[in-house]
Amino acid sequence: MVSTELIKKFESFRACAYKCPAGVWTCGFGSTKWEDGTNVKRGDKITQDRADKLLNHYLDTYVRPKIKDLKLKQCQQEAIESLCYNIGINSFLKSKCYRALKQKDWPTFIKEYDWVKANGKVLPGLLRRRTEELALFFSQGV
Repeated sequence: MVSTELIKKFESFRACAYKCPAGVWTCGFGSTKWEDGTNVKRGDKITQDRADKLLNHYLDTYVRPKIKDLKLKQCQQEAIESLCYNIGINSFLKSKCYRALKQKDWPTFIKEYDWVKANGKVLPGLLRRRTEELALFFSQGV
């Protein structure tokens, strides 16, 4: 699996800015910010080619440098990249889930891998995404 396939599967492409379930302006493959750090806003548009580049820009700039020292298998990295792209790298780095991952405390890691709500409601799409990410993470053992 290419690293961005899982992200694209759950985010899907939207050329025109829209509000995601959490109420944040989003476009492309779930991007909330442009390359220069400005927020996506109502009326913004993006091509699929630029959306691909924007997704990879976020992963290359914010996610991959922060998780490279974890020495993850490819499947594990793809799962964590998908999670971080969805919840934000800073939320992940502050989490009990991240601490458990670093300690290889798998029961706690699974328990804390629980980002399935937006505005206090469990979203079936997020539940499916987290389930698929965890399945991918553990697909080749730990």
